[in-house]
Amino acid sequence: MIATPIRLAKSAYEPMIKFVGTRHPFVKHASEVIVHPCATNGVLPGSRECIPAGVFMENYKPFRVVPIKHGAKIGHSASKTSPFVNRPLGKDELSSIFELPARFQYKPINEKELESINSGGAW
Repeated sequence: MIATPIRLAKSAYEPMIKFVGTRHPFVKHASEVIVHPCATNGVLPGSRECIPAGVFMENYKPFRVVPIKHGAKIGHSASKTSPFVNRPLGKDELSSIFELPARFQYKPINEKELESINSGGAW
């Protein structure tokens, strides 16, 4: 009974996770403040030329709000603005979805599907 803990203590611990590949190189970052590549005129962060974001956003107006102008008065039905025109149907036009070819029509629900729906999906 004493041999097992001693044997376990002598064996080296081997982690179960196996990392693939080599270690990633450690990237040294610059210790001094440098100009951002996208900055205009070489402005450094925190300099006098650099304005805070809050001040910039106060003066920035991306768009102007314009009230909507309605052509017709509110409350009129759509039928008065776009009247129905009774005309003969053209080529490849149908008056109902039931006139579509059989491959485009909705397929009726069979008894098996209906039973599955009514039972909540349980078989």
